[in-house]
Amino acid sequence: AVVSTQSTGGRVPVFTMATALNFVVIFVLMHWTPTTHSYLYLFAVMWGMSDAVWQTQINAFYGVIFVGFEEPAFANYRLWESMGFLCAYLLSNNLKLKVFMWIMLGWLGSSYLGYAMIEVLERKRVGRCSIYPCNGGKSDVAPETTSKA
Repeated sequence: AVVSTQSTGGRVPVFTMATALNFVVIFVLMHWTPTTHSYLYLFAVMWGMSDAVWQTQINAFYGVIFVGFEEPAFANYRLWESMGFLCAYLLSNNLKLKVFMWIMLGWLGSSYLGYAMIEVLERKRVGRCSIYPCNGGKSDVAPETTSKA
């Protein structure tokens, strides 16, 4: 079933769920010893669910935040995403897996805090009605009138 983000309270619960899933998977994998009764598929499903949120909702979030500046915003997003891949690749041979996972947990936590700060600042800046429908979907801005001069 498809769930609208507006019917579930907006982006915040969706990002929170994805962050929680990533935290759980990383933390469990740090302390997990594989057995014959492997839960690896469950971890893959949980990781896939959170990754689906990151891949779709961040693009939508950038579209809302950077109205009129979408091209440089998405270029910047892809640049830093690629830099993250490069750093992970370069560090992968030099760090133990557990240390690498702690770094991932740190970046995940700081990223979520950054998202929360942007969400709060954006809501203060433009008001809740610009992102979510208010007043029955009617705008709070009065329509422009043309003057005959």
